[in-house]
Amino acid sequence: MLPIIVLIGRTNVGKSTLFNILTKKRNALVSSFSGLTRDRNYEFCYLEKNKKFILTDTAGFDFESKVIQKQAYKQTLIAMKEADLIFFVVNAREGILPEEYEILKKIRKYQKESFLIINKIDGIKEIEKINEFYSLGLKKNIKISASHNQGINHLINKYLIPWIECKFKKIKLQKKIEEKEEIENVPIKIACIGKPNVGKSTLINALIMQNRIITSNIPGTTLDTISVPIKYNNKNYILIDTAGASKKKRKKNKIEQISIIKTLQAVETTDIALLIIDAKNEQKKICNQNLLLINIIEKCGKPLIIIINKWDLLNFSEKNKFKELINYQLKNSFFSNMHFISAIKSKGIFKIFQLVENIYQSTKKQINTSTLMQIMKNAIKKHQPPMINGRRIKLKYIHLGSTTPMKIIIHGNQTRYLSLTYKKYLKNFFHEALQINGVPIKIQFKETKNPYI
Repeated sequence: MLPIIVLIGRTNVGKSTLFNILTKKRNALVSSFSGLTRDRNYEFCYLEKNKKFILTDTAGFDFESKVIQKQAYKQTLIAMKEADLIFFVVNAREGILPEEYEILKKIRKYQKESFLIINKIDGIKEIEKINEFYSLGLKKNIKISASHNQGINHLINKYLIPWIECKFKKIKLQKKIEEKEEIENVPIKIACIGKPNVGKSTLINALIMQNRIITSNIPGTTLDTISVPIKYNNKNYILIDTAGASKKKRKKNKIEQISIIKTLQAVETTDIALLIIDAKNEQKKICNQNLLLINIIEKCGKPLIIIINKWDLLNFSEKNKFKELINYQLKNSFFSNMHFISAIKSKGIFKIFQLVENIYQSTKKQINTSTLMQIMKNAIKKHQPPMINGRRIKLKYIHLGSTTPMKIIIHGNQTRYLSLTYKKYLKNFFHEALQINGVPIKIQFKETKNPYI
């Protein structure tokens, strides 16, 4: 229903910078390096009077024949096809280049309304460089400097708002009809994380049955976090593709560092995390990077499902050995949800939604205090807390602190002396009793104050 505006242009003309300014977020990677944006990146833009539209950032037009550039080029053409308005962004400092005429041919092919955005006008004394762009023949030419926030208000007030108002008049009647029938369905956010080249993007493409995200056998193809909405069995989901988390020891450039930060941010904001593990490359040992990611997910209080990808590449004997290995290495982890798939062959992938739904419902489950008290009594009966200076540590009262993340608060005497082993025992006992495997539990201990002190 919302109008879609797409940013089109050569590499490094400032599309992602303009995207961040209009969306008032920092979701697009921005750098002096060219070719950072590869996939389509969507975000809501809110204007005055409660009007909004969808803005799409795209890869810069690159006519090279490399694998990734070819796929990025296809993604950009799809974005142009689905858009209602095209912002053709050019670089005023470089002047008009032959590639601009090639891009203009593509724009005219789709017969979409287009605005020419002449970016980076700050500090330009030769007005002829800017005037060159009028030869492209577009009716509306807007001069801005995205990095210096120059001309942005003019772009919004004179061009964007009138265009949005005109567009909204056409869709207003249809929107009213749909609002009456629409049932509120909040989408579940699912973040796919893991090492580079384990099949995160391939899995998302298989689930939505489109080549939505660029994939290749080159590690580090995905640099940004990409959100893809999908409807399955009348339920809404948002699949989040993230950059691969490479080995800690390896020296990372600035772009990789930002990509990893954005991956961690995706974990913090997601509802459920899918950790993708490559079965073929990790037959002998689950790498420390994956164990670290599991630890991060647990600390964030996010539910987790382990997805073992490329399962079809292992023979029967290798599969049995791998199951023994992963059960041994991850025996102390908080989850037991593990699923084996082949993303490239679409084997077992749609069962993921069932697993997600089961875990999501368990996070919403309200647990009353009496149930928690009974579980705690059973845990103490089976294994009592240790003695400190001749006095037994007493756990007196328990209640639920929050459900997302799940936090249990236990009150008692001398709880500060509880060992990590006993705390781990309690956590495992609650996991087993509540049957919420895959959902991390945080237990907070509070000391009962002595009224006679």
